[in-house]
Amino acid sequence: MNLSNLESHQSIQEDRRATDPEYTAEADRLALADAVSVAVVRYRTNHKLSQTEFAKKLGWKQPHVARLESGDVTPSLESLQRLARAGVIEVQVKRQGTIVKSIGVKRDRRPTVGEKSMVAGAA
Repeated sequence: MNLSNLESHQSIQEDRRATDPEYTAEADRLALADAVSVAVVRYRTNHKLSQTEFAKKLGWKQPHVARLESGDVTPSLESLQRLARAGVIEVQVKRQGTIVKSIGVKRDRRPTVGEKSMVAGAA
């Protein structure tokens, strides 16, 4: 199998969104949770922090970090504010959707598509 012949994840998602309204609704519902999950994991791994160490830094317990990282639970406004104040993310709520940007992460390379900012719940 030639890897260059495989479809990208983004292409598969776009095709599925175009043909499956249930998939689209669920993806939109979880978009913010997914964006925050990616940002938290990226920050934590870049700073070589365990979930417990990261939780202590934000005044949480480890299970809270695990829930955020799972991407299955939409974070509360309080959680988003703590993450922003700690320099983990920047959140912008706009009419088109919510934008979550990873900040406080050292970059040794150029960001890939979707890494710079993630739009959640754009309608």
